[in-house]
Amino acid sequence: MKNVFISLLLIIVVTVVLMLLPSKQESAPMPWEVIIMPDGNSKIFGIHLGTTTYGQAQQSLRQYGETAIFIQEEKPSTAEAYFNSVNMGGLSAKLILNISVSDLQIKEMISDALEARLQDSGAHKYTLNNNANKDLVDAVVTAITYLPSVRLDAQMIEHRFGHAEQIQQDPNNSNTEIWHYPALNLSIQINENEKTLILYQLH
Repeated sequence: MKNVFISLLLIIVVTVVLMLLPSKQESAPMPWEVIIMPDGNSKIFGIHLGTTTYGQAQQSLRQYGETAIFIQEEKPSTAEAYFNSVNMGGLSAKLILNISVSDLQIKEMISDALEARLQDSGAHKYTLNNNANKDLVDAVVTAITYLPSVRLDAQMIEHRFGHAEQIQQDPNNSNTEIWHYPALNLSIQINENEKTLILYQLH
């Protein structure tokens, strides 16, 4: 009887210890971890550009975005989802997803938008209603703009992403350099006075 009691006590102790041990957490994807898929497009943060839908992207990011249509003269209209704060691997950032929708869908969404505002850039932003959001769930993500909360300097960027194939000055801002990584389908905007902008696009 004593041996049975000791055995039960050991089982209880082992069970409690196992419950208190921290579970192994899956490592979060980082912005420099870009996977080139067989179709030539990139996969970042679990999002395969040109394949992953907006609904699937929300699952990967574990949060919902704020959707809107942006219309500006002489530029293509875009459907975008904005995430104010995404935390991955201890890095906090703002995230913008470009979502592929037809011109006809854009017109329909605009006609039933909740709000329309003129932006500083000159673009008109149309905040979408719930019905439009439902239509976007199955639409494909075509680009990601990643805006880390801290500025990444040139040395940090080269260390993480490697040497850029091409570096050019932004024609709209003489203080901004654009580093191009065509093999990774991305470009990075660097400005000493502003936060870094990383753009992932289709192949």
